[in-house]
Amino acid sequence: MTANKAFRLFFTRAFDFNGRSSRKEFWLGVLPNAIIMFILIGLLAYALTGFETAINTFSVIMIILFALFGLIELLPSISLILRRMHDIGKSGKYIFVLFIPIAGFIWYIYLVTRPTDYYNN
Repeated sequence: MTANKAFRLFFTRAFDFNGRSSRKEFWLGVLPNAIIMFILIGLLAYALTGFETAINTFSVIMIILFALFGLIELLPSISLILRRMHDIGKSGKYIFVLFIPIAGFIWYIYLVTRPTDYYNN
């Protein structure tokens, strides 16, 4: 699977909460979105701190872009995480691990890096 195909699958399977997503499909879908988000965060930080006035046209545009991108990738991210949990043989309820501060994120990273469990679903 190529990175381009995985990135397209990230959005085309946005409403597919069943099935499985391999580690490769997961990471090739998440990494481009993370890079875009970090770029938007950097531009937003620059827009809010790099000018004389705190609120200007550029900062408003960056706030809107940041919010829109976050909303656009929310549902595909949830479905991808659920499919990844199914792939390792866990319930989709494990997505709530992300609500545990710090330790939950570490546990989440452990879960999504586990190999595929071909016997459980």
